[in-house]
Amino acid sequence: MSHFFDRAICGLVPVVALVAMGLAHDYRSLILLAGDRYRLVPLDLSFDQIFFDLVASSRQELSHSFTWCTPGYTVETARAWLQSRERARAEDRAYDFVITRADNGELVGACGINQIQTEHRLGNLYYWVAAAEQGRGAATAGVSSLVEFGLKGLGLIRLEMLVPERNFSAERVAEKVGATREVLLRNRLILQARVQHAYLFSVLGSPEALLSPPDPRWEKITVTGNG
Repeated sequence: MSHFFDRAICGLVPVVALVAMGLAHDYRSLILLAGDRYRLVPLDLSFDQIFFDLVASSRQELSHSFTWCTPGYTVETARAWLQSRERARAEDRAYDFVITRADNGELVGACGINQIQTEHRLGNLYYWVAAAEQGRGAATAGVSSLVEFGLKGLGLIRLEMLVPERNFSAERVAEKVGATREVLLRNRLILQARVQHAYLFSVLGSPEALLSPPDPRWEKITVTGNG
């Protein structure tokens, strides 16, 4: 797995410099620091087998929180999802990462900002960590890095997290990264054939961010012509 880490080390950059680099043009340079122990590396199709293996190692645990994690999840399923993530990134609709250990590049989870609404400058945060790595700080480190990236790198003004009721570990992660519990959404999720309520958490941009213009890549271009 070390070749993924080698790629990450070559691309480490501060979040504040990401926009100037042109995020969509060279996504392989978009390596985010996640504390001292972890790195966030952009997902692409080259991760298909290792990503599937990581999901398979934690299938039972992940199935409690994610509808996509079913007994029918295969390498082909992973490959199709990774391809969809590449398209979403190219269109600035999502930025998805694997969480890797800083010391050896081992993959331990995934996270990202998806459902980006450019007009309103908001996005949705998600993450998961392999069972063997849970409780070691990977989730908090990864989500903290995503929050900084979303607010400072992408210029978003609101990031949301949907947390199933009674998922106390996910609630703690949300609170540790500074998210505010806003409301309990009733009958919001169906997980393992059970209807569940979910809390909506949010992280807001600073007042300066509210007044600053959005990323110029999101400016609408009006084309005029005859007829």
